[in-house]
Amino acid sequence: MAADFTPQVLTDVVTATCRTVELDPAGAELLRLGENAIYRLASEGVIARIARGHDRLPVMEKELCVAAWLQASGVPAIEPHDDISQPVVVSGYPVTFWKELTPTEPSPTAADLADLLRRFHAAGDAPCELQEFDPLYQVEPRLDAAEAVRDEDREFLRTRCRELVKRYAELEFVLPYGPIHGDAHIGNLLRTEEHVVLLDFEVVALGPREWDLIPTSVSGQRLGLPKERYRAFCDAYGFDVRTWPGYTVLRDVRELTMTTWLMQNVGEDPRIAEEFELRVRSLREGDRDVVWHAF
Repeated sequence: MAADFTPQVLTDVVTATCRTVELDPAGAELLRLGENAIYRLASEGVIARIARGHDRLPVMEKELCVAAWLQASGVPAIEPHDDISQPVVVSGYPVTFWKELTPTEPSPTAADLADLLRRFHAAGDAPCELQEFDPLYQVEPRLDAAEAVRDEDREFLRTRCRELVKRYAELEFVLPYGPIHGDAHIGNLLRTEEHVVLLDFEVVALGPREWDLIPTSVSGQRLGLPKERYRAFCDAYGFDVRTWPGYTVLRDVRELTMTTWLMQNVGEDPRIAEEFELRVRSLREGDRDVVWHAF
């Protein structure tokens, strides 16, 4: 199914889905193509999310449940579109619809993210079917489907994944165990006139809270987040994950998942192919000073 996850195919899917739920697809705009396709329905004030295949249906159902739980817990989060029974499946692709939010300035900060994560982690048990967190579960399937990637790069990443699976299993965590966001970075925040809200609940799971702190740390080491902003993040949350002995393992896991996420679209954009090569080369050489570029 992933081979058909292209803008040409997805435009037909979003059009057909909108007609099924009586929304107007005119002017549908593709905002992002990654693990999901994100479309904006300009005439409806609605965001449509399309998953890569029917096997992702339980994930879409979980996202809707988590959004409702966070709303009830007072954690600002994106809300599903009220008037549609969802998820909707069209041509094998599950689709969900969400209320469009109008972003305002200034952009969300690392400290905003830390505040939302602190509130998320304090919200208690979620009334949703949450799996045990596995940060590497998507890596090998992505590699299996990576036809546009050189064999030597694919095998390097596969070997790295298997080594990290073993190292992750040996970790001893220090923060409380419970619901985690799973992909907690500034790109999954949006500031509205009322507050900063949390987005994207696809990988919410039961796991170590340390994982939710890793993306911001890696942003400081790889994506150019200034040191003072990282310090503000740590102060707002109340813990610096870099002081924990297991930090380097989670750092390496995060960098691998970032690289294989990007890998899925190397055939769609030469800039992505170039960035993928840069990331793999820096991982292979162990060069921690190479700056990565966000996509």
